[in-house]
Order: sequence, then C-alpha cells, then structure tokens
Amino acid sequence: MKLIDLSRRAKFRVSGMKRLSQNIKRPLCSSVLCFFLLSIMEMNCVAQDIKNLALPGDFECLVDKANLIDSEHKKKIRNRGKRLLKNTETPIFVVTINKMSDHVDEEMSIKTFADLLFKQWRIGSSGTGENLSKGILLLVSKQDSQLVPLTVNIHLGAGWGQEKDNHKYWVMTNVILPRFQKEMFSRGIFAGFDALQRMIPNGMDLIEIDNSHDYVPRIPRTRESFSPPFILAIVLGLWTLISVWFRGSEGMAWKFWARLAAPFIKIFGK
Repeated sequence: MKLIDLSRRAKFRVSGMKRLSQNIKRPLCSSVLCFFLLSIMEMNCVAQDIKNLALPGDFECLVDKANLIDSEHKKKIRNRGKRLLKNTETPIFVVTINKMSDHVDEEMSIKTFADLLFKQWRIGSSGTGENLSKGILLLVSKQDSQLVPLTVNIHLGAGWGQEKDNHKYWVMTNVILPRFQKEMFSRGIFAGFDALQRMIPNGMDLIEIDNSHDYVPRIPRTRESFSPPFILAIVLGLWTLISVWFRGSEGMAWKFWARLAAPFIKIFGK
C-alpha cells in the first residue's frame, strides 16, 4: 500500500509540474509575441522617410512651406543662420509645414516628426563622444494643433544632453506660443530663433542689431543682483545688531536710531 501511495504522489507531482510549466509558458509566449510585434511597428515607424521636404542648399537653414514668415524676418534668419553654419558647429534650422500628413503616411506627434526630420537631414555634426550633434531644429506645423493656432517643437541634438531642456521649454512657452496666440506668427518664429541663438556659445556675437519690436528678453537668471538700497539695509542691520549686542544703549547704533526716531516720538507722543 505504501508503494502505491508513493507512486500516486509521484504521478500527482509530475502532472502538477507539467500544468505549472504550461501556465508559465503561455503568458511568456504571449509577452514575447507582443514585444516582437511592437518592435516591428517601431522599426516601421522609425524607418520611414519624410517626403516632399528636401534639405535646403549649402549655408541655407530656412524652409517655409507654410508661408508663415515675412520677407524681413526671412532675411534675418537666413543671414544669421549662414553665419552660424560658417562660424560655429551649432546650426539652427527653421522649418514650417502645412501639416504632417503631407510628408508622412502614418499619424505621429510633432515631436516624433521633428526627431525623424532631424536624423534624416543629419543636422549638426554627426559622430560619437565629443562629436555628437549640437544642431537645433525649430519646427512649426500650421494645421496640426487644436489648442493654439500653430503647433511647435524644438529638437536639440544629442550633444546638448539635458543641459538646455529648460531653455528649450522656456522658448516655446514664453517666447513663441504667446505670439502665436496673438496671431503674430512670423514674429513668434523669429523671436524663437533669436532666443535659441542666444544660448549658443558665441551666438550673441553673431546677432545683428534689430528693431526694438523684435527684441527677445533674456532668460531670467536664478541669481539676481542685489540693489544698492537692499545692500545698505543689510549693512545697517548688521551694524545695529553688533553695536547693540556689545554696547547696548551706549553704542553708536542706539544713539543713531534714537536721533532718527526723536521727531516721530514728539509728533505721535503728544
């Protein structure tokens, strides 16, 4: 009887292990299949080319398919962009399109579109290590936004890392989009280009003297310089504290503040 019980237990354990292995294999196979399908979809999305949007010629950085930029701003962007291409390793390309569906078959976000275009045009120096691209792409789409009149994306090359992400978002939210909401499209694009140029090493040296209405405020600094009245107040406060601490009412600070307060005491004391 003991032998029969042992054989039954062994058979039960074997069948249990088989069921357990089957239960593990099924979700594992499903996960592998889903990962494979997602990988194919991702490869298909990344591999596709952007159509009807050719890289501009040598020392040219502007493509205005949507006709959003006026002639004056076009001239300034081209002149500055030309100097950037010649004198720095940080080109800024400005591209406007009517809608993304004119150039790609699949629906995608403007961020993905900008990433594809940046790679397809090979903006900036390409390579690894210190030669990673520090190019910049300012992309504006005319008919792909429901919240604001135009939608915009700024793509920074891998060479920037994350050091200028805050600047990029500041340019979009505080420089470009407020002008777009007022339907000042050309001025918003030029102001965005101007603000991006200010973050490039030696970029300020290449900026022309523009009209006052095109001026873009600098990014607020985290450390603001102290005003003279504020510095004077700190000095007087420290002097008073030290004098009262060591000399009390016999100190210079006590006598100084007593003289200043005397007229007010006479007026309000009556």
